Amino acid sequence: MVAELTALRDQIDEVDKALLGLLARRLALVEEVGEVKSRYGLPIYAPDREAAMLRSRREEAEALNVPVDLIEDVLRRVMRESYASENDKGFKTLCPQLRPVVIVAGRGQMGRMFEKMLRLSGYEVRLLEKEDWPQAERLLADAGMVIVSVPIHVTEQVIAQLPRLPEDCILVDLASVKNGPLQAMLAAHSGPVVGLHPMFGPDSGSLAKQVVVYYDDRQREAYQWLLEQIQVWSARLYRISAVEHD
Repeated sequence: MVAELTALRDQIDEVDKALLGLLARRLALVEEVGEVKSRYGLPIYAPDREAAMLRSRREEAEALNVPVDLIEDVLRRVMRESYASENDKGFKTLCPQLRPVVIVAGRGQMGRMFEKMLRLSGYEVRLLEKEDWPQAERLLADAGMVIVSVPIHVTEQVIAQLPRLPEDCILVDLASVKNGPLQAMLAAHSGPVVGLHPMFGPDSGSLAKQVVVYYDDRQREAYQWLLEQIQVWSARLYRISAVEHD
């Protein structure tokens, strides 16, 4: 009995090694795909391609008498890793002329997420933390975009305290409540204003398949590239008014 089990287990080990080799090969191919998508500004998440692939693999699994839910579970886990790998290849810069982006409270989790995605997209990013406030006027003097990523209970207060921004600077907030911050941004800045609400946790390794709610307010033509950049990051955008959102 022991000899028979040992022989079978040895065969299982060989199959596992073969699976590891195939996974390594798949991830290597995914890296190449990520480089191509980065070069041409394509989103890392292609829903039609994913749906067709899963459908085909389920049909093939059924023909081989392999549980179809098992193969889908395995593939979805592999794809999640693949999205993270493609993500690290970077993204096309859709607004190369943009001046530095300043993230207020950029060391927070959501601030770090946007810092990472913007840097991967080729933008210069600066952080403005509480201890940096005496230098805020200098740090913001040439900003092309300012993202306010502070806790909701101080969002409006921080917006109101911002020094005068360049006229064409895009002012963005990431708060989970929209109408109050919107009014605060309109009062504080006469240039382009847009509100974003990322509908996901900041611990996400990738924006693929994640939802970002946004509301238009002033000079959409100035920040249209930002909405398109978020889509290149493979997030799904939903437009809504601030009042409807709240």
